Amino acid sequence: MTVRVLGFCSSGGSYKENLAIAKDRSNQVKSYFIVHEGLREDHFRTTNSTRRWRGMTDVIAVAYLFHNTEAIAHSDGRSDRCVVPADSLSGSEVPDYRPEKTPEPAVEPGTPVGERPAEPESEPGQSVVEACEGALPGSVRARSRWAIKTNAAYLAATVANLGVEYGFGRHYSVDLPIIYSPYTVSRTFRLCFMAIQPEFRYWLKTPMKGHFFGAHLHIGAFNIAVDKEKRYQSPDGFYGAGISYGYALTFARHWGAEFTVGAGYVRTKYDAYYNIPNGARYARGVPYNYWGLTKVGINLAYRFGK
Repeated sequence: MTVRVLGFCSSGGSYKENLAIAKDRSNQVKSYFIVHEGLREDHFRTTNSTRRWRGMTDVIAVAYLFHNTEAIAHSDGRSDRCVVPADSLSGSEVPDYRPEKTPEPAVEPGTPVGERPAEPESEPGQSVVEACEGALPGSVRARSRWAIKTNAAYLAATVANLGVEYGFGRHYSVDLPIIYSPYTVSRTFRLCFMAIQPEFRYWLKTPMKGHFFGAHLHIGAFNIAVDKEKRYQSPDGFYGAGISYGYALTFARHWGAEFTVGAGYVRTKYDAYYNIPNGARYARGVPYNYWGLTKVGINLAYRFGK
């Protein structure tokens, strides 16, 4: 079997630009199959054109081709279509994958004639089994992705945490970390709290790669003590919002790291107790408004999918 990748682009401003875009898209499709599906370079035949395909200015057609003596007998190398034997495709007719007969686009001065791409043509003994559209400019169509992660900075402070992120579209993701600390280290140091911090992210390139900007909420409750005199507890919890910036990089097929920092606002009311066994409450419902850092992350992430 041979896989033929046909790239078409006529939406650019010039012949060279159209050809470069078509080549880039074809190469990305071919590279994906080589990296993720185990194909080799010699499995592919690639043709790029600066013309339209069935009225579409930007499209990638992936053709699975095969040698078949019966198909040769039923095909015409000069025609626009090939009919595959019934035992191969249940009598179905193979779709036409030739570009439209539109006038050749203007060529920039100085472009050698030999650089013009050859027109894709039907070939004896080979038939198109499947063609698929690739309408996203410059890249393979974006896919949804999942990732799980943990914040190493919080783990270093003995704070357990786990997060999940879902990427969708070409630039967006939703991140949901859960932070939980049940520890009472000593009477003078207690760090008991739980919080969730959902965040909507916009990625400059693709989800979970490169730079991103985010907007997050935070909701939770706490019971903390940092000295031998006072303990603070939030009977109604805390809430707030903030913005963040981060950068994600990949260092293995499924593993990556993420660095993020955020700032914003937190609102709460707390009760204050004397930090002794069965200590009395000496202040109730004290309002507290905080402006400053609301998240710091050095995350280790595992991403699902290919």
